[in-house]
Amino acid sequence: MKISLADVEEARSRIAPYVRRTPYFPCDYLNRLGGNAPTETWLKVESLQTTGSFKIRGAANCILKNLEPAKKTGVVTASAGNHAQGVACMAQKLGVRATIVMPVGTPTIKVSNTKRYGAEVVLFGRFYDESYEHAQEIEKRDGSLFVHPFFDPLVAAGQGTAALEMLEEPNFADIDSVVIPIGGGGLALGCATVLRAKRPDLKLYGVTPKNAEAFWRSYHEGRTVEAEVNFTLAEGTATKYPKPAMVESLHGLLDDVFSISEESIAHAIALLAEHAKLVVEGSGALPVAACVEGLLAKRKTALLVCGGNLDIHSLSQVLQRGLAEQGRLLRYRIRVPDRPGGLLALTQALAEMQGNILQVFHHRGYIDVPVGETQVEVELEARGAEHAAKIEAGLRSKGFFVQPG
Repeated sequence: MKISLADVEEARSRIAPYVRRTPYFPCDYLNRLGGNAPTETWLKVESLQTTGSFKIRGAANCILKNLEPAKKTGVVTASAGNHAQGVACMAQKLGVRATIVMPVGTPTIKVSNTKRYGAEVVLFGRFYDESYEHAQEIEKRDGSLFVHPFFDPLVAAGQGTAALEMLEEPNFADIDSVVIPIGGGGLALGCATVLRAKRPDLKLYGVTPKNAEAFWRSYHEGRTVEAEVNFTLAEGTATKYPKPAMVESLHGLLDDVFSISEESIAHAIALLAEHAKLVVEGSGALPVAACVEGLLAKRKTALLVCGGNLDIHSLSQVLQRGLAEQGRLLRYRIRVPDRPGGLLALTQALAEMQGNILQVFHHRGYIDVPVGETQVEVELEARGAEHAAKIEAGLRSKGFFVQPG
């Protein structure tokens, strides 16, 4: 599938009243990492777009271009969440009936937000591919306009308008690489088409989660590959079988595609929350995770942060993990004398080392704990990995039996 720069420019004129021009600013924390990190990093923050992701751009372009039939028959689509919200939002604005098929495991925030825009939500299938097949059945049954999440020239052209905005930024002239998340490929196709036409000197990279590696394998093996989807924080990019035409098109536009670990995705989400003050979902954090893994060394890089629809439960889990990885959240199993003052001695020792106690669980009855002692599980806050090491060493030096975890 191919689109042109003219298609994207036309889309921009069409959707302008309905989408937000999103911020573009430097990520100072990434700029200071050194080592294999980029020398300069800028974020195109589509997580602050209307509905929380870039997806409204493509949905708006497709529905507006087909507005009359859409008003007669309604629209239907399948989506892991962000495209669903884009379609539902535009349908509500334009007075169009919308039916959205979503995988059963879609995060609650994406389901509730889609319903809030007035769409009928049908939960069907474990992954997008199964939801897509069900949506096609609804299309045939009702004659609805199908708004494809990515494999539609109108949708891809709408997504490419984000790249037009980047090109207009004063500092973009100094950028030498751009990193774009890939699920189905519509965002990458739209943006890469624009950037290749306007800045052929740029290095363009796609990023996918390692736990959904179908597109990464297809790109590197030169053939379309079906691959199992395991749990991934970047569920918005989890596709089992990419469209062959999309793989072929992107193979001619991108310089490389990277596969990103779940650990790096979690790290990137936490990093953006703490240092960029952004709530970003796993798919949106993929380009930042590529920086964390040192895949973009010594480049001036623009990262397309594509979405921010992360539910509170997932955010909490990721932040807790991020604190633990940085040595700022510690959990120990510690033996203390089972007599008055035993726990006091432990808390005094931690206070001397400036470890902040968050929680204490006092357990008795462990058969592997010597008689006369009891085990205490302690959750602590520390300043970082160096401080954490000093706390553990200090406890051992005072005679405490300490086990991490």
